[in-house]
Formats: sequence, C-alpha cells, structure tokens
Amino acid sequence: MMVADSEKDACAPAQERRRFSRFGATMPVLTLRDDLCKGGRSRDAAKCRLRMQDFSLGGFKAETEVPLKINEHLTMRLPAHGNHPPLHMTGRVVHCVRREDRYQVGIEFCQTRPEPTASPWHRISRLFSMAFKPTAERPLTEEVDE
Repeated sequence: MMVADSEKDACAPAQERRRFSRFGATMPVLTLRDDLCKGGRSRDAAKCRLRMQDFSLGGFKAETEVPLKINEHLTMRLPAHGNHPPLHMTGRVVHCVRREDRYQVGIEFCQTRPEPTASPWHRISRLFSMAFKPTAERPLTEEVDE
C-alpha cells in the first residue's frame, strides 16, 4: 500500500504502538528520497519538502505535497538553528495518508545507511534543542547530504 485515502485506511494500531511522548515542533524539512536515487533518478527529482508538525524520540509527523511510499528510506535536513549548523537525520516512512491536497506522513528515525555516522541517534538531542529554543525560521537550502 502506498497511500491511504483516509485515516481509517491507515495503520490504525500506530497510536497504540507509540512508545514515546510527542512534542509540538513546526519546521521545514528538506528530504532526499534515498530509494529513488538508487533507481537512477537524479538527486533533484528525489528531493521533496516536508513540514514537521510534531516529533518524539521515535520519529516525527509531517505534511507534504508528495505521496511517499511505506518503508521508503529518507535522508532529512533540518535548517540551521541559532549557532548550530543544519541537522541531518535518516529514517523511513511508516505511514502516508491523503488529506485533501496534501499527505500526512509518519517518519520513524532509523539508520538507513551503513556508515556509523548516519545513525539519527547521534543527533536526536539537537532536535530537542531546536524544538525547545525557537528562533526565527530560516529558509532551507537545497543541499541534503552531510
């Protein structure tokens, strides 16, 4: 299943499986759809923008204009924050639900590349810092790689 047409078609038990509390955090996320890059597509065609709505230790909820595939691997870039450089994390899509002209997606943090530095767990504390010390939102640049 690629996209659910409504919330009831989505993975309903997801809320019951949630292990971590959620924190509200609205910020842009530039995403590289890693699986599309492997398929021979250009990096530009594999980029999409998400709008984070909330997050937890396990992942985050976002909106996008592009339907994402369940289990698709992503490399995500959050904007620079204060004196900190942009934050890069990896994850996979766990759900994607159509909402009128947009899609609500759930992203699970997980290591999707073999190098040890690709682990999102090395960067999760920075995500909390960004969420609890709001600054003026900065536009995303088009670079996703570390």
